[in-house]
Amino acid sequence: MGRFKEKKPRRSRFHIDDRPVDEAEMMAHAAQISDTVDDHGLLLFMDDEALGFGRVATGVAADGTIETSDEEEPFPVALFEPARAMMSQAPGQDPREIQVEGAIMSGLRRLPRGIADLRESPGWQLHRLTDERLELRSPDGGVYSRITVPLDPAWISSALHHRSVLCLYGPQLGVRLPPDRRPDQYTAADRLAEIRTARGRGLVAAGFVAFHNNR
Repeated sequence: MGRFKEKKPRRSRFHIDDRPVDEAEMMAHAAQISDTVDDHGLLLFMDDEALGFGRVATGVAADGTIETSDEEEPFPVALFEPARAMMSQAPGQDPREIQVEGAIMSGLRRLPRGIADLRESPGWQLHRLTDERLELRSPDGGVYSRITVPLDPAWISSALHHRSVLCLYGPQLGVRLPPDRRPDQYTAADRLAEIRTARGRGLVAAGFVAFHNNR
């Protein structure tokens, strides 16, 4: 064939479940995922071993030691795990999850591995609905995620006491069981490993969110 070699077919830039698709199908798929706000969820407290955050500090001693108190009510945490991830990768950059990036652009903070720099997220709200679901709303008032979970009275009491909940959003928070595991086989250490992996990949958005009890 000399200088003129047969051209290889161009690889698709878009894939759904490892299946190459065109841009139109990809956009339709993305819109469908974006419109789905009913996600998987889990309620924990900040000192849960599955999170690895430890206890809430109540002060700093003169020698620099972090102080905690057994009398301080545990801080409530809500995990929001979307059923489907939408990954994107720009040339020369790490892969990102589009829904997580949207939450960060709206005011949540990326939660990397290592020291957890957790802060308030102005405008974000967590609503307890009359049907006992929890709804995470972005500053524009839109529903970003909604979960149906058993509401532990102690968790609700803590949320009312603190008037705030630490919310984590991402596709890899250890909420869903792996297909080859039973609930009794998926330990707090397993969940912690999954969350740490997600934090290391930049796939977790987090922030302290104002709690609203609509009951």
